Amino acid sequence: MTETKRRPAGVTFVVILTWVAAVTDLVTGGAFVWLSLHMSGVDLALTDTELRGYGFALLAAGLLAAAFALGVAAGSQLSRVLVMLLMVGRIAGAVYATSVLGELVRWQVVGQILGSVLIIVALSTPSAFAYFRRS
Repeated sequence: MTETKRRPAGVTFVVILTWVAAVTDLVTGGAFVWLSLHMSGVDLALTDTELRGYGFALLAAGLLAAAFALGVAAGSQLSRVLVMLLMVGRIAGAVYATSVLGELVRWQVVGQILGSVLIIVALSTPSAFAYFRRS
């Protein structure tokens, strides 16, 4: 008989959080691109070009996060490493956003950093290591 491998709860939690990150990046990125095309009467610290660039970056990050979430769910060690790198990039992006926009993004930055750290920690546990090693 073949032994079925059971996914640890922490890895399932990572898959869910990564999907949440992907969806929020896709929605926010789409909203930023739309807003950049309709900025008349809107007072922001960013120009329409900067906002559009940030929107497209979020769309790309959201697509990558969705693809990597599928890989992590399937037990891919490569996807595990790529999700961790993507989360480090999200933390760096949050720090950069704070330096540019300050108080405007305070709560978004807190959520982004907290979620990214949780994902990195959950993928670094011994049970996660063992799960991906067996895959």
